[in-house]
Amino acid sequence: MRIELNSRPSVASARSGRTQALRSFASRLHVSARFKPDGLRRTAKGSIIATVSVLLWLAVPTLASAQVQLDRFYPPVVSVGNTTTVKAEGKFPKWPVKAVLDRDDVEVIIEKDSGQLSVKLPADAAPGIAWIRLFDDASASKLVPLLIESAAAIEEVEPNQKIAEATPISLPAVAYGRLAKSNEIDTFRVQLKQGQTFVATTFANRPLGSPMDAVMQLVDEHGNVMAQADDDRGIDPQLVYEPEEDRELWVRIFAFPEVPTGTIGYAGSASFVYSIRMTQDAYVDHVLPLVLPVNAVASDTTPFGWNLPPKYDLHHSLVTDHSPRIAHLAASLGWQWQTSLPHDAVVVSESKDSGFAIAASLPCVFSGHMSEANDVDRLRLQAEPAKRYRAELHSRAFDLPLDSQLRVIHVADGSELARNDDVSRGQYDSVVEFTAKEASELELQVSDLVDGHSARHAYSVVISEVLPAVDLTVGEDHFATGKEGIVEIPVAIARKHGFSQELTISAEGLPEGIKAESVVSESKGDSSKSVKLKLVADKTTSFQGPFRITARPTADADKTAEAITYTAIHSLRDVVTTQSLWLTVPAAKQ
Repeated sequence: MRIELNSRPSVASARSGRTQALRSFASRLHVSARFKPDGLRRTAKGSIIATVSVLLWLAVPTLASAQVQLDRFYPPVVSVGNTTTVKAEGKFPKWPVKAVLDRDDVEVIIEKDSGQLSVKLPADAAPGIAWIRLFDDASASKLVPLLIESAAAIEEVEPNQKIAEATPISLPAVAYGRLAKSNEIDTFRVQLKQGQTFVATTFANRPLGSPMDAVMQLVDEHGNVMAQADDDRGIDPQLVYEPEEDRELWVRIFAFPEVPTGTIGYAGSASFVYSIRMTQDAYVDHVLPLVLPVNAVASDTTPFGWNLPPKYDLHHSLVTDHSPRIAHLAASLGWQWQTSLPHDAVVVSESKDSGFAIAASLPCVFSGHMSEANDVDRLRLQAEPAKRYRAELHSRAFDLPLDSQLRVIHVADGSELARNDDVSRGQYDSVVEFTAKEASELELQVSDLVDGHSARHAYSVVISEVLPAVDLTVGEDHFATGKEGIVEIPVAIARKHGFSQELTISAEGLPEGIKAESVVSESKGDSSKSVKLKLVADKTTSFQGPFRITARPTADADKTAEAITYTAIHSLRDVVTTQSLWLTVPAAKQ
């Protein structure tokens, strides 16, 4: 069947400029998240949420295959100040289920019909994401994001393939929909005003996890393309356009699969769910620094974007146990995650006037933009002899386009100490480590490897002394015991910068009736890189609740108050991790 379009966008033009079929994502950053054993909330009408140590249910035999599976929410976005009916898509052997989420200001109500939820938000709720898990007495889902926005959410109305069928949007708004079948295009009609920048930002692959590589176009009534956006935030598009006159235009979105196939054409699937922020009002694209020291104050941060007022009140909200804090302007679209450092640092901004910025002390966070061709930002710092330092740049992981290069030189003679452009294959944020033989002034230089530059080529570099450390990671955010009441959890151990201590790894937050057999990670050999932590539940215990996995140097394991504790994390998204894991111990294990 031939689909009739007004000037249908060609596959070739939509694909232009791509150098990779399969996109790679930026490196996961270690983010310190708060673990709260009592971090479950109370809602009403069938959803749970109470301080939990043990949840006991009647022993009900269940089939091993009958597991709760939460794939996504539709709509994927809800608006503050409203109660929204949301469909939980997946498999639910028993309904109603229960819900646990990581925000106090979000109320989830489990409705009578299978898959139906009501999400209630106060008018003063901060934008961002709520991470939600559904569970019954025998199984639990992974954490799934639900977007929270300050503008009205408007669903596409089918058919909207043609320009004449477009769904009208009154700005500002958040449109949402689904590219459910092959060769599908969704179209929205907008009224633009001269002199105000129009911004349309798609959220699909990130952070919703939709397996789609979207393209957006802004076209006129004849289908002529006025602007096109492809890979601007990861592989999600962001379109920016300033109209020369008041006029009516159309936004259309279509997609290719995230993983290319042999099919030539636009792709579609039930999983191709998206939302698009659209506005000509104030829009926060990013906030610098991207990474904040523990001593940072509000005045240390600056928003960047479009249509921003000369004076603004930048809000910082930490409303979730999993996501970093959110920086945003009240009653406007756009927000930025800001991750946190575990230590104090000086905040330093680029200096275009003097030629270089100066770090009064270390550690420090240095931020700026590659805003023009051949741009190089420079930071002068004083290095102590024989100390090893590390400079770690953050940009791609925050959906910014900088293909960074770091270089460290001696100011006195111009000799190079270190250079790097990729931390590893497919991870485009750069990292360098360097040591000065004697006390000397060094210069850190930041540039784009391919001379990319724009208002969005932003970065933050953390410069600090290298100290021994260890990272613990797990591959899932939830685990369940089998018929025998046992589960073994693989824990990956990354020893960094000469960390050589033996570690004792254990579980915390488990109720009575569930034991964790502590395991030792030796300083060398296979166990230095990974171990399996075994949890065993007795036959009379059933449980649904949070726990965490920790590691302490074995020599200090009995000195709980004094020992340094490392906590395992699971990566939900590039800059979003959780320390709060979930354990299911179903009843009737015999």
